[in-house]
Amino acid sequence: MKGPLTVIDHGITLPRGFRSNGVACGIKRSLRPDLALLVSESEASMAGVFTTNRIRAAPVILTEERLRETKGHGRGVVVVSGVANALTGPEGLTDSQILVEKTERALGLPTGSLLHAATGVIGPRIPLPLVEKHLGEAAAGLASDRPAARRAAAAILTTDTMAKEAAVVARLSDGTKFHVAGMAKGSGMIAPALGPPHATTLGFITTDARTSPEALQQILAEESDRTFNMVSVDGDTSTNDSLLLFANGKAGGMDAGAEPVFRAAVGLVLEKLARAVARDGEGATKLLTVRVRGARDEAGARLAAKAIARSMLVKTALFGADPNVGRIACALGYSGADFDPGDLEITLQDGHRQWPLVQEGRPVPGLENGEGKRLHSILQRLEEVDLEVTLGAGPARATAWGCDLSYGYVHINAQYRT
Repeated sequence: MKGPLTVIDHGITLPRGFRSNGVACGIKRSLRPDLALLVSESEASMAGVFTTNRIRAAPVILTEERLRETKGHGRGVVVVSGVANALTGPEGLTDSQILVEKTERALGLPTGSLLHAATGVIGPRIPLPLVEKHLGEAAAGLASDRPAARRAAAAILTTDTMAKEAAVVARLSDGTKFHVAGMAKGSGMIAPALGPPHATTLGFITTDARTSPEALQQILAEESDRTFNMVSVDGDTSTNDSLLLFANGKAGGMDAGAEPVFRAAVGLVLEKLARAVARDGEGATKLLTVRVRGARDEAGARLAAKAIARSMLVKTALFGADPNVGRIACALGYSGADFDPGDLEITLQDGHRQWPLVQEGRPVPGLENGEGKRLHSILQRLEEVDLEVTLGAGPARATAWGCDLSYGYVHINAQYRT
């Protein structure tokens, strides 16, 4: 292996002892896969962070309860896509409980072994007869190979245009080789606000490293704050946002919880998935990466970066390839970050090339005419846009990811239910 972390082309079943599957039950009118199973062959430590929306879907409520009751020990998760089972009252919670218990029986697992997640239209309940009809098929098809990972990654999608997977391999300081892998979905209603027991973003991470639920929870909470919580497609925080991490210890070796390389591996998988969610924003044509440097503190750096990434005016300017630095500066000004506007510098980057937009708090000369036209042509060609923002107020930094706001976004969401 080259370096401490090696990224490889694989999915959620790469870590030893995990199996997955995805099948179509008929929940989606498109008849695409809509039921995913992810199961560890042995008991795993589990951790989760969830939406902070006051309206929380039944699967979120149930999963938080199960994590508390089991003290973070279990075997996996059952995921439904097409209906969110949110805003469904006590009946919706009962539906989720029935689904999870029937899935446990189909897998031969004790009650309390599985967590639950769902994504889709808010309001409808889970069509239990459809799902129950296909539980046996889903259970029988569980496997640990690459196709099984792809089936699961496809079954959790809604308006997404692509599956989102990431995997890394690394070694602990005692030489133990371990893996971390993940899958995610997210395209619209994306502005995660995940916290410890605190259209949708769903993420599932597996590892064969060995550690406790408590260590997993801390790592997941901190690394998701740096990654998933720094993504914004449209500024809407879903009722169903859930991010779950499972560690079954099949790699053996030392406890990975305090190992920097383990945290780095989890963080890298989360970052890759977060970036993929932003890139696949509904109707998006460009990925936006905002890197803020020179903030007074980390909180300010995050405020500044995310304010730009979620600004609707920045997003529409990006879609139109308009180098409108006033919109970027405006977002920084209301972000809550503490800085002197006279120290502000903004640079557009593409690989090794750089184009200054703002220097010493002023737009570069010519931005309203010739230079602006040249940057317009450059932005038209770019599918990935990097903005480097320097505040000149301190040593802190942060990165946020977003996308442009196109006609496609309006079209998709104007007809989402109809």
